[in-house]
Amino acid sequence: MGLCVPCQLLNTCAGDRLNSAAACINEITSRHTLISVLSRLPNSNILVIPSQVPPPLAERQSEKMQESHGAEQIQQTEQQSATPQPPRKRHGKKWRELHPRSLLRAMGAQDGVSEDKVRALVETEYTDPVISLYLALSPERVTPERKGLLRSFHSMKTHALEEHKDFIESLSKSQKATLEHDIQEIQGFLADYFVPQHLRSLVIFRSGEKLNEVMGLLVPVNDGMRIDPDPYITPLEAVLEDDEKVLFVECAKQDTKFLLYQLGSCRQIDRSKAFVPTDTVDKTIPHHAQQHRLEHLRSHLRQVAGEVYQLYDQGACDLLVLMAENRVAAMLEEYLHESLKPKIIAHILDSPDADARDRKELIENALREHRAEKETKAIESLHNYKPEELASSLRNVLSVLNLFLIRKLLVSENLHQKGFACKEHHYLSLEAGNCPFDNSKLLAAENVVDEIVEVARLHGVEVLIIKHRQDLMAEYAGIAAIRYAVPAQAVVATG
Repeated sequence: MGLCVPCQLLNTCAGDRLNSAAACINEITSRHTLISVLSRLPNSNILVIPSQVPPPLAERQSEKMQESHGAEQIQQTEQQSATPQPPRKRHGKKWRELHPRSLLRAMGAQDGVSEDKVRALVETEYTDPVISLYLALSPERVTPERKGLLRSFHSMKTHALEEHKDFIESLSKSQKATLEHDIQEIQGFLADYFVPQHLRSLVIFRSGEKLNEVMGLLVPVNDGMRIDPDPYITPLEAVLEDDEKVLFVECAKQDTKFLLYQLGSCRQIDRSKAFVPTDTVDKTIPHHAQQHRLEHLRSHLRQVAGEVYQLYDQGACDLLVLMAENRVAAMLEEYLHESLKPKIIAHILDSPDADARDRKELIENALREHRAEKETKAIESLHNYKPEELASSLRNVLSVLNLFLIRKLLVSENLHQKGFACKEHHYLSLEAGNCPFDNSKLLAAENVVDEIVEVARLHGVEVLIIKHRQDLMAEYAGIAAIRYAVPAQAVVATG
């Protein structure tokens, strides 16, 4: 085995120890550390030579450089402490781990959908890209063995990554990592943790650690996935706009309950109690005593009417359902504000204590009849318009929509047709091609009817989705639009 350079030098020094010791030590210190050499030297007075020999020039220069470098480091550290730098975002091993259960916890912690929550989503600033996912939960999708829900998510993910390719490419490396991490967590949540139960749709908003919202809805939404700087809330706003909040007033002589029905859920929001003596006629009791008993009931009903108006005035409800005995219901309606009487969609003339029927079912039945009547009136009103004011069939409605001339739109809920769209300029077509505004290629749309509804709402068009009387839309091929009247001179000017 060959000897290292310091050992060879020591062997050389062993022959003439005293004469060449200083030279050997100088050469050794210039090539190697002195401490490693001293352990190999024999016990002799050579050990005192290094203290008598001045350090070589290279070593003195090295010490000076180290002292100078140390002083510079101290000065830089003081400057950095005076002007602190923002911490760098690092993604370690723990961050890279997937936690789909966090989405499950977010779903369990949800307290419903409201305009305040939607407004908070918009007003919050996000540093990472936001994923907005809308999933319709049809029976075919939620079957576990078919994994239809996961396949739908994969398809929407591919489409979203392609549609927002330019935005994604502009992201930083850290933002791209966060986006990929969020997509994987959503996929894991849908594959292993999400149980649809009786839900009809699922909405997810995700942006790193800043945003983690999961909403299960009892009303349908159209499929969609967006990757944007901010949450895509248009479908959620449409759900709130179409949804009519129903106040169910369950009124008895001494106890009144207020139940609110919204987005398929029903909950009690208030209760009013009062002492009301029996108001039945008793000939043995003087007339003034009978009036006193009746006044207790009237006072209670006036209080109930006042609370109903206050809830309506605050925007807590849009429609009313009254449940009470025939006499009590008639008295209560007398005390209701005049603006509330047209909002009553059903009277259930029965004693609340004696009626064990499910309140939610009663509300939904009343709401179904109300909406069917509303749709019937809207469809029948189409006959009042002139032919030039009305457009029907998908192709004709698209032609008017692309000119931004629609002011009211009626669409059958089950109408479905593939098409093409330019998201930037809101141009829609039934055939593939290019956008006439910038000549960009039109993107395929799974259902162009959904795109029509979205564009119409973006431009302030009154939209009515026909759910209960779709049979009446047959003569209009499932879709009809009332257009703005264009003056003759404007038509001539545009050719």
